[in-house]
Amino acid sequence: MIPPIEIKINLGTDVDGALSALGCAESPAVRHSVWFAESRADGQDGALALLGSGIVIRLRSGDLDDVTVKLRPCRRSQLMGRWGRPFTDTEVEYRVEDDWCGQRRALTASVLGVRPPGSLAEVARSGVEVTAALNSAQRQFLVTCTRPGVALDHLEPVGPIAATRWTGVRLGHLDLDVERWTAGGMDLLELALRIAPIEGETPLELITRAAHEQRGFEAEVRRAGFPVLRGRTKTQRMLSALVRRPIER
Repeated sequence: MIPPIEIKINLGTDVDGALSALGCAESPAVRHSVWFAESRADGQDGALALLGSGIVIRLRSGDLDDVTVKLRPCRRSQLMGRWGRPFTDTEVEYRVEDDWCGQRRALTASVLGVRPPGSLAEVARSGVEVTAALNSAQRQFLVTCTRPGVALDHLEPVGPIAATRWTGVRLGHLDLDVERWTAGGMDLLELALRIAPIEGETPLELITRAAHEQRGFEAEVRRAGFPVLRGRTKTQRMLSALVRRPIER
């Protein structure tokens, strides 16, 4: 199995200007409210125990709700049994891909389950245990593929984040997905380019092609004059800001 590669670039200032330049302002978009399950900390840095353990649990609510359990970064040796390859069944969609952002590269594995519209917003706002929203396959994934000792109970919803997503956005010759997150005084924009393996391509050939595409992607962003954020991921930045404020119900 050769996983696809998603190359990301994060922007953190003049988000409205970037969206206007990309032609998103007048384009159709999908909107969600997003919460992440996390243990809250009183420390100044807003410690994120679950994220720090490489586990992400995301609740997303809108016209169609979904909950995702993700390991990022993960090792191939963690993905045991049926979790060794992507699949879709009646309960979940399971994805494995490489996530690139600048020099940072991470294998990710995620289990997505669809829920009725509005149901996850109710879970996030009700104060019930967030992990109650997980289905049996997602629980099995966590038990099978995470190391013992990670605290997965007494988790609270951190959010909401106002998320807006555009697909098929053109930047030069590239076809991008664009997502804006707004919450906690932060306004972040992520540009993502997906590189799928070609039939007969070796892993090394895919990595070489993706590295070439990444250089071209970064060149297009510089040419457009977009301000690039370096260092922490979009999720790390947003959750660090949100754990310092009261939970919104």
